[in-house]
Amino acid sequence: MSAERAERRRDVRQPYPRVIEYSLIPASDEKLKGVAVNISNSGLALYIFSHLIRGQEIHIRSFIPVDYRKASVRWVREIDEGILQAGFMFVG
Repeated sequence: MSAERAERRRDVRQPYPRVIEYSLIPASDEKLKGVAVNISNSGLALYIFSHLIRGQEIHIRSFIPVDYRKASVRWVREIDEGILQAGFMFVG
């Protein structure tokens, strides 16, 4: 991570390697899975396996150690074919 990006963050992210189940908002019954990379009080990063766009909101169904369950996509980048990494900011 660049020093500039780290300086823009409100909170320090901690490693959090866990499988995370989520669904898309508006309400969707489809359960998707990602793998958390890290987490903070303001957001998290996930490896995901289906494309999301900036601004898309998700509902986090899995336990996470923060009070939020809704997050908004801030960025997405392709890691490999069918594997993406996305940064999320907690909302609401």
